[in-house]
Amino acid sequence: MSILEKTGIFATGFLLIAVLASELVGLVANLIFAPLFGMRVTTISFFGLEFTISDNKWTKTFHKLSPIIQHDVRFDSRKPVESFSDKKADMLQLVTVIAKFTVAVLICLLFRDIFTKTGAYNMLDLLKVSFATGMVFHALFSLGIYLYTNLVLMKRLGGYINTLIKRLRQGESFASLDMKPVEELGYKNPTKTEQLLYYQIYMGYLAAVGNYDGMCEPSHQAMNFLIDREYFVQDTGSYYWLIFFFSEIEPNIPLTDMLLKRLGDVIKSDRDANAKRVLAYYFFNIRRDFISAQQMVDAGLQALNSNSGLATERELERQLLNELNERLQLINKPVSPSLLSHS
Repeated sequence: MSILEKTGIFATGFLLIAVLASELVGLVANLIFAPLFGMRVTTISFFGLEFTISDNKWTKTFHKLSPIIQHDVRFDSRKPVESFSDKKADMLQLVTVIAKFTVAVLICLLFRDIFTKTGAYNMLDLLKVSFATGMVFHALFSLGIYLYTNLVLMKRLGGYINTLIKRLRQGESFASLDMKPVEELGYKNPTKTEQLLYYQIYMGYLAAVGNYDGMCEPSHQAMNFLIDREYFVQDTGSYYWLIFFFSEIEPNIPLTDMLLKRLGDVIKSDRDANAKRVLAYYFFNIRRDFISAQQMVDAGLQALNSNSGLATERELERQLLNELNERLQLINKPVSPSLLSHS
């Protein structure tokens, strides 16, 4: 084999097969163990297919084809809020890391004869070695993320975000959070990921207090972060708020259509109130389709009865849906005959 062929085979095993296998192990571990820690897998995405659970029903959607496996684990909203704790979330993350290490060790044991083999490797041998070492590497990488999250990130903006989420889970409203622009928080060099997570909560706060002018700067920053990168499941909340912003606050047809195209069927099949609210404002402001906007408002208000999500989130969604509903009622309100007689 040439050097180029060896490099290609090693990269396939180490970067492609091992990455997919490692993510699959993480997914299976979370599907099995998340319920034990008061959490559950809410979204699974692979090769362009996305499965999302809402009202205890899985729905299938399709978005841009992607050769990666992703999944999202969240607090199980069917259970009492007080049953959730950061310690449980940390333990689930640690269990996932242990599962990846366990599988990596088993694979190395399975291929142990290859590691002690003398002489040249054939293509299959090289693929096995690269796959096994890749599994060990990605397990170590997961451990690194776990340690970084708990020893470093919690002392940065990520820790403050975690505090905000905890306050919302405890029943505080968005309006009571008294949030500030990320630049005024005093955290040095926050990562783009941290800023996007903060953005999703900050936009909820700004909407709750009616500070729509304050949405401009963070929304443009978030758009700059996301415009040149592939859609990831974890960015869905940011996409929703950006579509809302570029529909309601700063109408922009090309940007809203681009964001919706990236989401594919994700937002259309999302039964939660926030998805219906985002689409309602899009139809109202961008498409001027008041019939579809009213349908989305009605669907969003109906979705609030499912008790999906936090009570504080439902409170905010109800506020935003009712505000648009009032505007729609004015449009649909018949003109008084007395007014017509004076025209």
